[in-house]
Amino acid sequence: MPDEPAVTIDNRARAVLRGLIREYVCCGQPVGSRRLAKVYPEKLSPATLRNVMADLEEAGFLEQPHVSAGRVPTPAGYRYYVNSLMRRRQLSQEELGTIRQALEQERDPEALMDRTSRLLASQTNSIGIVLAPSLSKSVLWHIEFLRLARDRLLVILVSQSGLVQHRLVTVPETPPQAELDEASRYLIEHFRGLTLLEIRTRLQQMMRQDQTTYDRLLRNVVLLGTTTLPDELLEKEDPTQIYVDGASRVAQRLDDPDIYRLASILQTLEEKRRILEILSYCLQSEGKEPFVTIGLEKCVPEMNQWTVIVARFQSEQGNQGAVGVLGPARMEYDRTISLVDYVAQTVNSLMGRN
Repeated sequence: MPDEPAVTIDNRARAVLRGLIREYVCCGQPVGSRRLAKVYPEKLSPATLRNVMADLEEAGFLEQPHVSAGRVPTPAGYRYYVNSLMRRRQLSQEELGTIRQALEQERDPEALMDRTSRLLASQTNSIGIVLAPSLSKSVLWHIEFLRLARDRLLVILVSQSGLVQHRLVTVPETPPQAELDEASRYLIEHFRGLTLLEIRTRLQQMMRQDQTTYDRLLRNVVLLGTTTLPDELLEKEDPTQIYVDGASRVAQRLDDPDIYRLASILQTLEEKRRILEILSYCLQSEGKEPFVTIGLEKCVPEMNQWTVIVARFQSEQGNQGAVGVLGPARMEYDRTISLVDYVAQTVNSLMGRN
């Protein structure tokens, strides 16, 4: 998470900031001193609270949308709250049971990914995101080629853990379907149990050999294998491996008066590639705890008041994936962080059963 401003605030200011953020998350309206005086645990006058809030505003933790309005947290205020003031809420047994029961119903890994994104969206009223384990480290179980046109074919890859990937590939000339079937059988017979990265390495070695030693089958195997497992697929996460749900629900509760800014945000929510950019560096962080980023303006300028919370999981082969939520910064961090963490743990255990 980005660092909050390098300032020190006293215990009173910390308590006021905690109370104001909780009230704002609850009601969604700027919090004034009179309102805060009613919910603040200590008996402080509105005048005293105004002074403390003014100090917090000067420190960069609060801002005032309008002259006559109360204050709202800034991204820096939320970050300070999450890092220094918040205590994670323990999920109830009912919540834990609901999550576990919903996910245990899915035996197919791909269906599990989809169910998880929908569960996160419904439980947090945010966008649920699941990043499937990297395809490059997946162990091949089945591969199939389907001829669509003279220069186009569909590749269906099934990993040992059961994840299914579809690839639409352009080739110089597609062999007849019978030869495609023969090539897929060869790949399954000779390469099943290897990762896609290992398979590509072996195919590249075959490609460097004298091609006059190849019969037609091996030429097709090398051509199809090296073409359908391109470098960029193995070196980067593929956008089609992202499962997203809840964008329309979040869009309905946005209260942004700037229609152009809102349109840009909605476009971002529809582009899995942009969401992947937001998530990419989260997986590079160390530690097992959920990774929280508040303020996404480095990825999308219009999303400076947005938050992403991400936690890792692993498949049976040790391939890493992630689950998380993306939404406006006004969210119940104490509950959402715990929920994302538990969902990641649950998916981790369920992926290991396949």
